[in-house]
Amino acid sequence: MHGIAGFSPGDDVIPAAYRWPVELSPKVDYEDYETSVPVVDMAELYPNEARRGLDDVAEVAKKRIMAEMLKAAETWGVFQIVNHGVAAELMERLQAQAHKFFSLPMELKNEISVNKVSTASVLLGYGFKVRGGSLTQSTWSEGLYLSAGDVSFLKDSANKLYSKDCDKEAFVSTVLEYEAAVNQCSLQVLHLLAEGLGIDPAHFDRYLNKDVTIQRWNYYPPCPEPDRTLGLLEHTDAGLLAAVHLGDVGGLQVQRDGKWFAVRPEKNGFAIIVGDMLEMMTRGRFHSVPHRAVVNKSKPRLSIGSFLFLNQTMEVVSPTDLPVPAAEEEPDTRPEYRPFTFAELLAHKLSTQPLRTFEFFKVQHKSLVPTS
Repeated sequence: MHGIAGFSPGDDVIPAAYRWPVELSPKVDYEDYETSVPVVDMAELYPNEARRGLDDVAEVAKKRIMAEMLKAAETWGVFQIVNHGVAAELMERLQAQAHKFFSLPMELKNEISVNKVSTASVLLGYGFKVRGGSLTQSTWSEGLYLSAGDVSFLKDSANKLYSKDCDKEAFVSTVLEYEAAVNQCSLQVLHLLAEGLGIDPAHFDRYLNKDVTIQRWNYYPPCPEPDRTLGLLEHTDAGLLAAVHLGDVGGLQVQRDGKWFAVRPEKNGFAIIVGDMLEMMTRGRFHSVPHRAVVNKSKPRLSIGSFLFLNQTMEVVSPTDLPVPAAEEEPDTRPEYRPFTFAELLAHKLSTQPLRTFEFFKVQHKSLVPTS
């Protein structure tokens, strides 16, 4: 049962609460794949028996993959990865769990509503929608936040949602297995990006809270007026990066140079999306990409996002030792930011500024080159 209030399948008009101002309504169709977002094939990082032990070949492949990721993070702020090591069968099982959840009656889904189960530090539960400042319109979607690092929360949710023990066990075990695999993949991508910058591959790990991992399930029902609403408001992600399984239906759109581009889903792939914290921590080298979700008239869509969660109380400082790209001239005028915590950034994003929230903490550019 869908979570669109005041709407019944077969209606030709969407409720007023979901009707967005014309200037915010999408102008690019969900399948208008005019330009391709970069796709990085990671297969050569997992050598078959014929190539096993060929260190020179593996190193060349690693450098090529690293260079492709680096360029995409700098120019787009998003890229897709395929042959990433996460089993297709596991991805399908997780999708099946998500479809099963969203088909539940509303009264069951509301048993784990965001207002009931969220904690002071972690957003959890069903029903949360990102909104922009004073805008009050709803998005044409329903969503669920899960913490795979909190097994008791998962078990409690399963007990509220399902009556059969086999359904409860499948829900918990699949979420945990999927998140472990995707987190490993996301960390590998993060390490490759760091190494590509010329810094320690584990440079960003110190900021991660490895006991907390977050999944976001989004379901977008068919919509009779897809050009008058949005599935998800334009925003940037708060953290380092997200790995989003897009399913097989288009809907994700990213902004580049003020223009929106539809992202063609790669089969069994992940869209890697650079977040606010990673742009800040690379002092603008990587790009926190504005993105949104649009809907369509006939095809339901499911997406599953996994987010590397940061330590909320650890103070983040603007790095001064990040290598300057060879193409740039001195003096170094890359942006700097006042020290802040991830909790501060997240609170500001959720309350007033969903787009490129890190800019709120920016200080005036200044040269890092000593003057005599």
